[in-house]
Amino acid sequence: MAETRLRLPDETYEQIKQIAGADAQSVNSAMVVAIEEYIARRRRERYQTMGRKIAERDRELLERLAR
Repeated sequence: MAETRLRLPDETYEQIKQIAGADAQSVNSAMVVAIEEYIARRRRERYQTMGRKIAERDRELLERLAR
């Protein structure tokens, strides 16, 4: 498992600390979850963008296949 050092603004740290406490988890666990959710959202956005580009490029073909 990799370790890294992360510098956060005090306000951000206090917010994640409160969230972690409310969810009965460590600050580290809350940050890992937040980062994983960020990665998943970026991946979804990338695939949605690719899908839109393909749909635009192949619109005529997709319309013919849908008939």
